[in-house]
Amino acid sequence: MGLEPETALVSGAQSGSESAWRELFELHFDAVYRFCLALTAGRRELAEETAQQTFVCAAQRIGGFHPQQGTFRAWLLGIARNRHLTLEAKDRRRRWHEAIPRQDDRGPAGGPGPDLMVHETLARLPCEYRRALEDKYLRQLTVKEMAEANGGSVEAIESLLRRARDRFASVYEQTQNER
Repeated sequence: MGLEPETALVSGAQSGSESAWRELFELHFDAVYRFCLALTAGRRELAEETAQQTFVCAAQRIGGFHPQQGTFRAWLLGIARNRHLTLEAKDRRRRWHEAIPRQDDRGPAGGPGPDLMVHETLARLPCEYRRALEDKYLRQLTVKEMAEANGGSVEAIESLLRRARDRFASVYEQTQNER
């Protein structure tokens, strides 16, 4: 399908046309699913969940799609990547918490221990900040490696990390105050 008819379909979907949205779904589902299958290393159930969440998210945010910023498929694949990262982080946190004996979940005053607080705080951060902090401190990537992986500059990654650490500190404090 050429760019013009797809632009008309996107415009129709943005105006609330179910038939336009259905046609966009049919045009792009196979490609999005294949992309999700690659992201999940062939785990079909997780790929299906990721693809489904991608289209639910896209349907909710279709008004925010701007054709001058890229193709609709590229926009969908970006959503798929973010949904996958979110699901992967959630699964990692779940497995991590399951591996810890229950008494270690409590700090000295009976509240959550510091490790649990850190993971809870990470879960509350925007995806971009969480991913940057996980790359730097959990995966122990250098700023240069992070810049290469994200196609950005070292300065941009350093700035992102500064913002992410600042947000982490404020969310961590807020989480402590809620206890």
